[in-house]
Amino acid sequence: MADLKDNRPRDVQDHYSVNASTYRNHYDSKNFRTSSTYPAEYFRLDILLKRLQDIEAKRVLDAGCGEGTPMLKVSELGIEVRGFDFTEEMVKEAKAIFVEHSLDPNWVKLGDVENYESFATLVGEDLFDAAICFGVLPHVSDDLFALKNLRKCIRPGGRAFVEFRNPLFDLITMNRFTHNFMVNELLENVPQELRDATSEHLSGILAMDKPFMRNESEGGKPGYDSIQAKRHNPITVPTLFASAGFEAPKIHWYHFHPTLPMLEGETVTAAAFREAAFNMEAETSDWRGYFLCSAYVVEAIVP
Repeated sequence: MADLKDNRPRDVQDHYSVNASTYRNHYDSKNFRTSSTYPAEYFRLDILLKRLQDIEAKRVLDAGCGEGTPMLKVSELGIEVRGFDFTEEMVKEAKAIFVEHSLDPNWVKLGDVENYESFATLVGEDLFDAAICFGVLPHVSDDLFALKNLRKCIRPGGRAFVEFRNPLFDLITMNRFTHNFMVNELLENVPQELRDATSEHLSGILAMDKPFMRNESEGGKPGYDSIQAKRHNPITVPTLFASAGFEAPKIHWYHFHPTLPMLEGETVTAAAFREAAFNMEAETSDWRGYFLCSAYVVEAIVP
């Protein structure tokens, strides 16, 4: 198999390599109200587990399995799980979790969703009832190619569950992201004179110094804001799935923000902000998710 480091920017792998041994903490409900970061991954996983039970999935592939906690939780439902990740440190942690819980570590391997041959042996002759792809599409080079590779693994009538970051959320952050989205995306096709006037006006009323840039993480590794981390517009993403051969895409919203993010810990207590967000996570189909959620999961069917 070709060296996966040649197929994806090294800085993405470097970023995730430092999180391998601690990433499972993101799913620990005991730390919900005290953790320094919002437990978005927990709510994302909760959506998945409920839907896998609803569709009575028996065999699931995790494309971008990370350190293995989602696969473990899926296996606890009596579902056969296999997975791959393109970060060596994550694969090592996932294999250890499999061994710890008497699962076969050979069903976890190094692989890249943009390189089908790197994980084809996990598929074999029996296609999967569902494939998970969380935290991956923001970092791939070719969205359509990655989704087509994912589709190859799923039986007719099976489902893909793919997570994306939501650029529409920028409209309520009232910071430099709002400025960039409006000027560079929403007004992309209007005359430059109008874009310049809009830019100048917004720069005077928005918090252009917020949020803090995450350029570096532990050990001097790249921070999330310094690696490729694309967002995908939920209004147009159904077209992407149709092009990849999927049908009936449905959006599940998560990581709700009950007010402007910059108010958390300032004019709104962190506890009140988080409690209100938790309450909103219960309704994953709420249309407000288009604007109040920074992320979402698309569930799509293979015809």
